[in-house]
Amino acid sequence: MEQAYAAIGRAVYAAQLFETAFIPIFEFFKMKTEPAYLEKTGGVIPVGAFKVPIANVIRALRENGSIATDLEGRLSSYVEDRHLLIHRWIQTHGWPDENDAAAFVPIIQLANRVELEAKELTRQIVGYIVKYAEPDWASAHEQEYNERMAEIFRRAHIVG
Repeated sequence: MEQAYAAIGRAVYAAQLFETAFIPIFEFFKMKTEPAYLEKTGGVIPVGAFKVPIANVIRALRENGSIATDLEGRLSSYVEDRHLLIHRWIQTHGWPDENDAAAFVPIIQLANRVELEAKELTRQIVGYIVKYAEPDWASAHEQEYNERMAEIFRRAHIVG
């Protein structure tokens, strides 16, 4: 039981780290690709941005053709797993008896999957920003920088 709670805690922590990176990067993306949005926000992340569900961000990116299909699929699977773990597990599966170690295995597996995917998505998306938005590189390669920022959700998943 303690292993399950620890795995869930690590998953929640990793998910929050991912969302703490993902939402500002999405806001930055909108500021780079929608001049009116930059003017509207003054370059500041709007109040309430962190309350926007990731599923809504995915939908917005898909509607604009701004996301690679494989990244969209990964993000959507991650969101579903995260929601199952955090919001729906008990309604869907109930909760095991404290002494039933085997019944906690699927919960631990799901929590581990959420944690690992959150970490990997964070690494890829933040890694892309670190690589292409590094100030010296960006100023020396302004056109490529602008193109890379407009393409982040079509390319971030392929950066190693």
